[in-house]
Amino acid sequence: MSAVLYSEVKGTGKDVVLLHGWGMHGGLWGRFSDLLADGCRCHIIDLPGYGYSKDSNNEFTLDSITEDIEDYINYIDQQVTVIGWSLGGLFTLNLLKRKNIDVSKIVLIATTPRFTKDEKSNWLNAMEQHVFDDFAVDLQNDYKKTLTRFLSLQTRGSELARDDLRLLNQKLTERGDPDINALKNGLKILSDTDLRNKEQNNIPAMLVLGEKDTLVPVAVKSEFSQMFSNIEQLVLEKTGHAPFISKPEICADKIKKFLNE
Repeated sequence: MSAVLYSEVKGTGKDVVLLHGWGMHGGLWGRFSDLLADGCRCHIIDLPGYGYSKDSNNEFTLDSITEDIEDYINYIDQQVTVIGWSLGGLFTLNLLKRKNIDVSKIVLIATTPRFTKDEKSNWLNAMEQHVFDDFAVDLQNDYKKTLTRFLSLQTRGSELARDDLRLLNQKLTERGDPDINALKNGLKILSDTDLRNKEQNNIPAMLVLGEKDTLVPVAVKSEFSQMFSNIEQLVLEKTGHAPFISKPEICADKIKKFLNE
């Protein structure tokens, strides 16, 4: 097993690996993971450079981080479902692309195969490139302020935006500050990665989106319908980029039903 990844394991049942988003750590899964653990064995990972995995020997690229995740899943030595939120969703999709391990099901929360617009291929349901460029510049000057601004974007549109943002800010540095290179390269992964695939994958998949998400538009559903032949899609009303924080009970309930189908 990779020695660099910290994980918290709780609950009993089917093995589920949870991958968090950019700038975060596994503690952000909070109440949602507690609810999910009532029926599942949850492996809550701190990705390389974040939380208790901060001091990891990793190049912080899409493939190097995915390789560490593969090592962890191989260590479990059981069929797993992978749940990826935002950036964690890109690692989940990359696991499927690399085909080095068998995954029984996947759940993608507030993620997309490409986060930035590409007019050449008519990929318009995404963010403007300059948003990530601006974040990269700001990161050099004041990374804590940049993280706080990113959290604000994530909660925008949620009916509980103030409460969600307060919780995210409380949790943000609970496990210490992230590695600055992990932050820089994580932005690059979000900015540059394109995992769109016209060859349908038949793995059972579930997509959970926030109706008011300003980072991942709901319209991305149509792209995932082309990528997966067996996909269940859930849009949670009045939620932003972190629907599992805004509505943890609904998220956990729907995902557990999907896992048991």
